[in-house]
Amino acid sequence: MKAWINRMGAFPILLFCTDLIFLFVTWLVSPSAIQSVGLFILLFSLILLAAAVGLKQRGMRRMAKAIESFLETPDETNKAELLRAAGGEWEGEVDLLYEKLTSQAAQINEGKMALSSYRDYIEAWVHEIKTPLSLSTLVLNNRKEEMSPSVYDRMIHVQHQLNENVERILYYARLQTDHPDYRFEEFRLDACVKEAVHEYAALAGENQISVTLDLPPLTVVSDQKVLRFMFSQLLSNAYKYADPENGKVEISSWRSGDKIYLAVRNNGSGVPPEDAPFLFDKGFTGSHPDRQKATGMGLYLVRKYADGLCIDVALEPVCTTGDGFGIEFVFSL
Repeated sequence: MKAWINRMGAFPILLFCTDLIFLFVTWLVSPSAIQSVGLFILLFSLILLAAAVGLKQRGMRRMAKAIESFLETPDETNKAELLRAAGGEWEGEVDLLYEKLTSQAAQINEGKMALSSYRDYIEAWVHEIKTPLSLSTLVLNNRKEEMSPSVYDRMIHVQHQLNENVERILYYARLQTDHPDYRFEEFRLDACVKEAVHEYAALAGENQISVTLDLPPLTVVSDQKVLRFMFSQLLSNAYKYADPENGKVEISSWRSGDKIYLAVRNNGSGVPPEDAPFLFDKGFTGSHPDRQKATGMGLYLVRKYADGLCIDVALEPVCTTGDGFGIEFVFSL
């Protein structure tokens, strides 16, 4: 009731007071006519009040529509429509709001242009840096006989780390777009995983990691290139934090009902329970001493791209027990 009175203003009160005056005058002139005249005054007042309410609601709907259009597109046309709906007495306020909105829109557009330029520069830089990296691969392959096996393996390991960091930068830059470009297709999950494992063979050898695969032939629909990047982040994480003396990594996939699971586990020390809820946050490294040199970006990118591909990502319960670390991808069929 209070809200209704606030919307209608003083009109209902003035109407009620006017009715009382007319009824009083009628009583003074002819007390016997008070009943019939009073009924007429009451009906007339109700009709007048209903008409006033209808006009008020119509004006408010027009005002709400004008405000919505003005906020979405603060141009001269919508500004004029808002002034017609609000009335001339609001011209100063509308002009001030118009100036602020146009200034804010200009700043947002400048920010979008700057972000777009930054993203384009990063992508161009990534593609340029891949040329010397490819050249270094060619040199290493052609000069392999001139190096000892340990030096060659070390150089391959360093080169792989560079490639991984470059790929991470590229995927982070692409994540800033409004609509990342995904290419969904049907493919064998086991083949995609084995390709990533092969690419990380140098890292496994450098860290003396024993890798076990249990990958039955399963088919999923997703973006194969993005999924391989996501899996490579899990694989890199598993190799880095496996047991330093006797490192083991297990990679397995299976189907259960209408879901397909892909798990990467290692025999490292896991993460403290208090760190687990924040492990996929941007820049989070946690309190574990082994992760203090990490960037905290790998698992963040995994979670963000998993959301875009409609893949669930879950930490396995063993992660917080100190007996290992595992992350699962869950695909819905």
